[in-house]
Amino acid sequence: MISIDLPETVKTNFLSTKPRPAMIKTMVFVKRKPDISFKVFCDYWVNSHGPLTAKLPGLSRLQFNLVRPEFHWSPPEWDGVSCAWFKDEASLRAVTNSSAFQAMLTDEENFVDTQKRSPMIVAPMAKMIDPSARWTTDSQKTIFGFRRQSGVTRASFNTYWGRYHAKRINNLPHLMAYVQNTIQSGLSAVAPLYDAIAECYWDSWDGAMNAVRSEAYKDVEADEICFADLTGCAPLVVREVEIVSNGKLIV
Repeated sequence: MISIDLPETVKTNFLSTKPRPAMIKTMVFVKRKPDISFKVFCDYWVNSHGPLTAKLPGLSRLQFNLVRPEFHWSPPEWDGVSCAWFKDEASLRAVTNSSAFQAMLTDEENFVDTQKRSPMIVAPMAKMIDPSARWTTDSQKTIFGFRRQSGVTRASFNTYWGRYHAKRINNLPHLMAYVQNTIQSGLSAVAPLYDAIAECYWDSWDGAMNAVRSEAYKDVEADEICFADLTGCAPLVVREVEIVSNGKLIV
């Protein structure tokens, strides 16, 4: 485990900037049913649905990322993002045939707009971790899903994003950690909602806003047009809630 004081999702999954191919990670963007308030949605998701999802066979870790509406200028497209880690590919394939998985899907009908359910299988890689970073109550996390430009192959997109664009992101001030989640389309039966998902950890909200106004961010924006299509995409400011750790329910 790395020694810096960052959220457990970073500390326990990234010993270095190299990926850990044995662990399979899924990310699901979630939207609540229109007749349910955000408060009721969060309470049910964490306290009722969380323990039910924890029964999935082969599940090593489960984390819910609850959107923070107070940091959005307009209603966000999503209300949360679920992240689940399975021991290996075999465990992931087996879970879909389990009674626990069917029970989870049935329960989602109680509070989730299942027409917008978007599970994706990803390969996470930490592109930057600041060894001096300290996670505090002021720190913030953002999740940003986006797509590749028309005509750009998935292989070319992944290479450019991982090798070149990441360097520009790492130059942003106030950034404590940066994780790239590359879509593993070959393991999914449906087309992914996004082609890439970035997780960024900031020292504070003010710090994140200063980063957006920086010269380094202008460089990021100029580079994005080389490979990314950001149409209809917006970052989500979220709060992490750990549900399962080391295969055990902790909420």
